[in-house]
Amino acid sequence: MNLLERSVAIIKENQSSHGSYVASPNFSQYSYSWFRDGAFIADAMNLVGERESAMSFLEWGIRTIAAQRTSIEKLLLMDLKDITHRDLLPTRYLLNGRLALDNWPNGQSDGYGTFLWALGNFPDMEFVRGQRSTIELITEYLEKIWQIRCFDVWEENADGLHTSTLLSIAAGLKASESLLERTTLWREIIDFILRNLTINGRFIKSTLNRGVDGSLCWAFYPFNLFGKEEPLVINTLTEIERVLLFEGGSKRYELDTYFGGGSWILLSAYLGQCYLGMDQREKALSIKAWIERHAKPNGELPEQVPEHLLKDNMYRPWIDKWGEIACPLLWSHAAYVTLAVGLAGLE
Repeated sequence: MNLLERSVAIIKENQSSHGSYVASPNFSQYSYSWFRDGAFIADAMNLVGERESAMSFLEWGIRTIAAQRTSIEKLLLMDLKDITHRDLLPTRYLLNGRLALDNWPNGQSDGYGTFLWALGNFPDMEFVRGQRSTIELITEYLEKIWQIRCFDVWEENADGLHTSTLLSIAAGLKASESLLERTTLWREIIDFILRNLTINGRFIKSTLNRGVDGSLCWAFYPFNLFGKEEPLVINTLTEIERVLLFEGGSKRYELDTYFGGGSWILLSAYLGQCYLGMDQREKALSIKAWIERHAKPNGELPEQVPEHLLKDNMYRPWIDKWGEIACPLLWSHAAYVTLAVGLAGLE
């Protein structure tokens, strides 16, 4: 069994009977399901023909969002100036879709946009269009709150507007525009990014940080909001490569201290897809090889690899706090799947 096949098997083994994907089965803080991770995972499973698995997650997401209808409708009636990230929908849920009543930083918005994007990619349009009521509900929610400061895609920096978050929302609203056959605000969000979240011809991480973030590559792949000829894409990828890429492994951002700031499997895989889309196949192959070198003997992929650490003295404190780095991380496997399939020419 090669790593692509093993990755698909690991994802299927760790999908709950409810349809949700656990973020990581062996890491205490990740024994939940995130819309962010799950949407990327479902899209990868769809890519390899595992339609039943993908649909099961999408159905779980629809049920979970529908259960929040009262909260969403209440928020839609609020004045924008009164909404804070504490009013936003939860970020992670129990595997059965119920709320996790803890103090996790729930004020995030990207996952719901990514979920709509994954719905838009799903080939069973009869199923997708049958979810119109819930799609309309979450679309209205995102159109209402996209300007609210929130935690970023790494669940940090609660006081900023984050480019990757806005890219995720824009991708979701773009998908909704087609599904609902009505205009959404995705172009307005892109215009906001262009006006406020670029510098020197490239994207910046957020209103709080002018550096780059590895997730900025999502503007090109997988969200396809900007084409490969777009200078912003080219310049951003060049800066990511210059600042964050170490021997095939991509960091999250320059000041990362989480487990010392290691190299992330999933970000490396998405960067590899960008290289592939820009006809730089050798670079993509190099990243794929780097990922495969860091698979465990049983084929499991970790969240990150503790090499070329940005902050050596922060590695041990995180180990002492939470234990070893999450492994397997299902999102890592999903990202590897997309890269392996892309390189095989099966997309």
